Amino acid sequence: MKESINELKSEFKAKLLFWNNIQSMKLKIALLLLFIALIGLKVFTTVLTFDWLAGLFT
Repeated sequence: MKESINELKSEFKAKLLFWNNIQSMKLKIALLLLFIALIGLKVFTTVLTFDWLAGLFT
């Protein structure tokens, strides 16, 4: 368990270091918008899937 927590901490630190090394504000905004779009796409497709499954059983 402790090894898993340490691994998560090291991954988080690596991603934070990558984020801090990005100098371009446009690139940071583009990455942030891409991340939000991916989450939105995942939520949208999940809702459609459950709606489609519910339609099969009614």
